[in-house]
Amino acid sequence: MSILDNLNAEQKKAGAKVEGPLLILAGAGSGKTRTITYRIAHMIKELGISPYSILAVTFTNKAAKEMRERVENLIGEDGKRAMISTFHSFGLRLLRVYSKAIGYNPNFTIYDVDDQKKVVKGIMKQLVIKNKDLTEGKIVSKISKLKEDGMSPEEYEKTCRFEPDANIIYEVYKRYNQTLKENNGMDFSDILTNTYKLLENREILEKLQEKFRYIMVDEYQDTNNIQYRIVNKIAQKYRNICVVGDENQSIYGFRGADIRNILDFEKDYKDAKVIKLEENYRSTKIILEAANEVIKNNTSSKDKKLWTKKVSGDKIILKPCADGRDEVNFVVEEIVQMKNKGRRYNDFTILYRTNAQSRLFEEGFLRYNIPYKVFGGMQFYQRAEIKDILAYMSVVNNTRDGINLDRIINVPKRKIGDKTIEKIKVYAEEKGLSIYDSLKEAENIPGLSSAVIEKLKEFSMMMTEFEELSMELSVSELFDEIIKKVGYFSYLNSSYDDAESRIENIEELKNSIIELENVIDNLTLREYLENVSLVSATDDLDSEREYVKLMTIHNAKGLEFPVVFLVGMEDEIFPNTTKVMIDREALEEERRICYVAITRAEEKLYISHAAIRYMYGNMDYRTRSRFVDEIPQNLFEVRKNIAIETAVKEIERKINKAAESGMKLNIISDTKKLGKQLEAVKDFPYKVGDKVTHIKFGLGKVVGVNEKKIQVQFVDGKKEIAMILADKFLKK
Repeated sequence: MSILDNLNAEQKKAGAKVEGPLLILAGAGSGKTRTITYRIAHMIKELGISPYSILAVTFTNKAAKEMRERVENLIGEDGKRAMISTFHSFGLRLLRVYSKAIGYNPNFTIYDVDDQKKVVKGIMKQLVIKNKDLTEGKIVSKISKLKEDGMSPEEYEKTCRFEPDANIIYEVYKRYNQTLKENNGMDFSDILTNTYKLLENREILEKLQEKFRYIMVDEYQDTNNIQYRIVNKIAQKYRNICVVGDENQSIYGFRGADIRNILDFEKDYKDAKVIKLEENYRSTKIILEAANEVIKNNTSSKDKKLWTKKVSGDKIILKPCADGRDEVNFVVEEIVQMKNKGRRYNDFTILYRTNAQSRLFEEGFLRYNIPYKVFGGMQFYQRAEIKDILAYMSVVNNTRDGINLDRIINVPKRKIGDKTIEKIKVYAEEKGLSIYDSLKEAENIPGLSSAVIEKLKEFSMMMTEFEELSMELSVSELFDEIIKKVGYFSYLNSSYDDAESRIENIEELKNSIIELENVIDNLTLREYLENVSLVSATDDLDSEREYVKLMTIHNAKGLEFPVVFLVGMEDEIFPNTTKVMIDREALEEERRICYVAITRAEEKLYISHAAIRYMYGNMDYRTRSRFVDEIPQNLFEVRKNIAIETAVKEIERKINKAAESGMKLNIISDTKKLGKQLEAVKDFPYKVGDKVTHIKFGLGKVVGVNEKKIQVQFVDGKKEIAMILADKFLKK
């Protein structure tokens, strides 16, 4: 009996095809890793191919480790002798052996991103670069991209001289390379580019071609230009190259991945055999049909159609929601109901397009004591930029809050260093003052220069102004003043490569304020900060406990989950930007991201979208994602809400009428009426004015109610309780 007899018919064909070029198009959940590892085991154990002549490269250490372990489990010690590694690990091994051929000593140092930034910062200082928007982080990213595209400083200078700041980038890039070389150092991009330089040495290339006669590349759709060139250079002589991937899961274009590598494989190797793995072992028929219907709209798809022997399964639940909080309440209710029927929290995963979307779900899960874990990012209120702004607001609210004052006194940078802060603290202690009050007496603090005293006074006057404004402005208006006067967005843009993402998080923080202002009349700064402190109470979370998983779709690639909630399915959120309106390739990548999201679900898939959502601090009317409309309606079970539909249709009618007549429409005013319309359409078990007792907060009065939640005014503030959980917490 052959090792390959454990595979299905198409997998077996892929495993048996060893000589010549082979393209394995492996659909989601089709047993890709199983096929690769059985193929390697078959080559070594049954065909007698030396394990030392096999090179298999993939993208993550985890994937490489899993492949090595599976091969070893199949054939024992021989499995360890094949070269199964990531691209970078493979390149590093070669460079340690052959580095002298390109002018390095074998003991070269690998510089990480922080090291790179330090080098670039020093060069920028030498060149006296005053453009604050051109940060060292941005230049490091640009240099890495140029290297991976195989472009030297000289080539960049010739071909891109008309790009913004091209002369600065060229000079920094050139000096950066010189500095690394002088220090016998390489960055991560150099590992790949220098590996390719080795292959330009005929003697080294011939040695490697003789050694690695059989090459396999996993996740070929994710390869960039330099990785593509490396594997094809080594495979050039014997042409025994097997690439495995799925063009429909190419979602890393922003990292430099080039989908053309997999799409054009048959052009590169005209005699290539193509085998499609289309049997899916993960999802139900209905889920796969939805995925197939979405992805067939892409011109980049190679006519691969997933199928399964599994049962049809439940229909996809499609839930139109009134707004973001209604969406969270729906997800919470479904999780509670399924948990009560025997599901575990580990079964549930929330997938979203951008990290900022996690905030509402984190609040909802904390409010109802549902354990969760955010993957691929910090919890919303623990992010540095969020903590910075909340720290400003906390000091305005409580000027004796020295901990938060210590956080912000030099954010953004004001040349107020640690030694200065220590002198202020000593003075405050001696005089019996708060640090905040001590700043007003900066000229009396011993050991401070006149320049530092001036900076401290400016900061103190700004904070005093915020304190006065807090008496006059709403919380959201105060928030705007802090952002503007502090210059926080400029600070982010000049300090971080991911400034855009951080700014989105700040805008999402403003959304949280406005949403609460719409629930609580005349919301005070103290009430808002109290609400945040309750939401941030994560003491009960334990890594050993079960938890609901929250993550972006990019972070979910390669994973699978029993129950998936795909949330925020609205145009401009998913697909992500207005750019897709004019850029077909951008739209197709967004559609591939949607395909990846759908195919993560094993048993149940929920798709939800909101009619109204806060975007950048404004309440916007939302349009359902075009990707939802690409799924046949017979695959959905629509959870309708007549009240919401009626209210939303009325708003749609007004929008259309305004568009036809050229009239202006006050969207904010009309959408605020939605909540009032919903309250009037149902006889709820709790009425506005009812007196209730909460097991924790005591006596309270119902001040708002709809079919999803109850708002209760307690002594220490207003609280929201999901209707489904009301009987658990409230008594009339």
